[in-house]
Amino acid sequence: MRSKKAAKTPKSEILYGAENAVGKGALFMKNTKTRMDITFDKNAPSIVVQLPAYYECYKDIIRRGAKIRCITEVTAENVLSCKKLLNMVTELRHLPGLKGGIAVNESEYMATTVLKTAKPLTEVIYSDVDEVVAQGLYTFKSLWRNAIPAIQRIKEIERGIEPIFTKTLQDDEEIKDTIFKIIKESKFLLVCSPIGGIQISHTQFLDINRKILRAYNAGKHDGIKWVTSINDMKDVNIVNLFSKYGMRIRHTLDRPSIHFVVSDKFFASTTEKMIDGQMISNLLFSNDPLYLEHFSTIFNNTWKNSMLLKYRLKEIKDTNLFKSRVILNPQTSFKLTNQLYASAKKEILILLPSVNGLLRLINSGNLEKLNEIGSKGLSVKILIIQSHKINHFKDIKFEYPEIEFRTPQFHFPIMSRITIVDRTKTIILNIKDDSKTKIPQATGITTIIEGESTASSYTAIFDTLWKQSETVEKLKKINKQLQSHEKMQKEYIDIIAHELRSPIQPIIGLTEYVREKLKDKKQIELLDSVIASGQKLNTLTESILEVSRIEDHLFSLKEEKFNLNELLLGIIRVFEKILKRNRKNIKFNFIDSEMQYIILGDRNRLEQVISNLIHNSIKSISRKYREMDDGKILIKLEKKKLFSNIKSNHDEENVINIVIEDNGEGIEPAILPKLFTKFTKSSDGNGLGLYISMKIIEAHGGKIWATNMRNRKGAKISISLPLSTQPAN
Repeated sequence: MRSKKAAKTPKSEILYGAENAVGKGALFMKNTKTRMDITFDKNAPSIVVQLPAYYECYKDIIRRGAKIRCITEVTAENVLSCKKLLNMVTELRHLPGLKGGIAVNESEYMATTVLKTAKPLTEVIYSDVDEVVAQGLYTFKSLWRNAIPAIQRIKEIERGIEPIFTKTLQDDEEIKDTIFKIIKESKFLLVCSPIGGIQISHTQFLDINRKILRAYNAGKHDGIKWVTSINDMKDVNIVNLFSKYGMRIRHTLDRPSIHFVVSDKFFASTTEKMIDGQMISNLLFSNDPLYLEHFSTIFNNTWKNSMLLKYRLKEIKDTNLFKSRVILNPQTSFKLTNQLYASAKKEILILLPSVNGLLRLINSGNLEKLNEIGSKGLSVKILIIQSHKINHFKDIKFEYPEIEFRTPQFHFPIMSRITIVDRTKTIILNIKDDSKTKIPQATGITTIIEGESTASSYTAIFDTLWKQSETVEKLKKINKQLQSHEKMQKEYIDIIAHELRSPIQPIIGLTEYVREKLKDKKQIELLDSVIASGQKLNTLTESILEVSRIEDHLFSLKEEKFNLNELLLGIIRVFEKILKRNRKNIKFNFIDSEMQYIILGDRNRLEQVISNLIHNSIKSISRKYREMDDGKILIKLEKKKLFSNIKSNHDEENVINIVIEDNGEGIEPAILPKLFTKFTKSSDGNGLGLYISMKIIEAHGGKIWATNMRNRKGAKISISLPLSTQPAN
């Protein structure tokens, strides 16, 4: 009888000790037949490439024809080991934050805890139970889909590029670690949160905050700015604790609904209320520059409009600092407002909702009083929001010269007249009917508030709008000057071009006539040089005039339907004859097709563009090759389809690309991005030809662009033009 081998019983087990763990790992790799999928943390690459027990097993798997797919976290510390690992596995990918590791082959599964650099395993979980193996493979595939090629991450590290990420954290420990990381790695911190955010910093992150503030006081950190809402003495106590360490804190009632922190590297935010300093359970974390820039701007605006801590503390400690009165009677309001005007010592700022608000000031006599106050050396400024209907504004400014008037660039609805006196008193006059030009009929309730906090908020709004309107006025003047300068420049160029054109043709004609009469070779060469220079000057003159016509919108097209294939063949034949006459053997290759492409456009203008591009290719080839036999120019037509929602006069479904490739010296990389701008040139030419070509193509509803061939083995110019849907006549 033949003995039957007992069937193997599947099992799962934990192995302890380096000898058992490494031995099991080696046996696992020996059992691998077709594939091994493995993940491990950032410490593992050094183990694999330095310990022979692993290194040899990996080599043996590849020698047997099996594949190894590997995921790890590539860091600046292990990048050299990862480079070596690339040569030991079939494919290596990067996934940040990996802890421990798993390995799966056809029938076995292994897992380990966090590894230590260059040290073998000390504890592993092993199983050959089918369900465990299947679950392990599923886990690996999920990680594999989210990982990126390791070579990409290696390049980012070597070039100092941090990958952009945005993620949501919900694990308590991960949130704490992330906030700690943001604080620890910061050069500055901008925080906007309720008072609960400062309480969290006190209970959870006091030590690291103290360390940062000590660095700030020593000039090694830019410090922490925090905007919050301080409501009572309990809030004052927690704020004072951080303030004495050097944290700069301000108060506002107008915080954004989202609470956030921004550093030079990271952004984090939450919408949780942070009541009584309860730790948050949800955090958005990112290093995206768009987040950093956007929320830095929000913070800076909030900071600018918020109250200094010392003033808020005074308000809370002394409630008498804040007084307000509500006045229902318009006559009483008018009288008190005049009293406050008279009490002003430095300045009066007035924000008017509309031009009718200005008329009400004039009709009531208040504008006259304000002008008198201004004549005594006080600053009186009036900002008019809805100003587009002001008539005789110059006359009003002339009549009240001691008052500064401004009108903002943009308008927004405001139904109150706001007056700020010496940045300590605020008068808010409600407008119930802005169409009226008399105060009693137009106004309603008046609120007078004495307090720096309220005044500072309204002053910040006023100052922002005032500066904005001042900037707009300056920009208008600069723009007017630029337009005048540009007009003078165009007129000057036009005159010069016309003056040059007149004598050029006679010079060229007479020189050619004299040349025909001469027999002396040296004299003929000299006159050839004169003729060439004259022709070059003539080309420059024509180009300048062409640019002038384009920019003065005097440029027009003569539209006709024509066969593009025939146009290109005709141009090629002309150049072949010229090259043959000049004994230059550049080979043209025109990839034509049986399809005939019909264009609706200016045939002469398009011929001008294509001829200019081919001429440039010939010059580029001649600079690169001494023997012109090596020169090649390829011209081909490619029909394309556009998928666009933009409506135009052309059939947007069909365009034709004209591609011109040469094997010349290529386009200088520094010039390539601005190739089609005015006066951009490389080795020769006047720097206008390609600019004119671009304008001609754009006038046809097309595009033109340029690239270098691979390894700068020539240049490639592409033109895209809309095809006509009708046959040529």
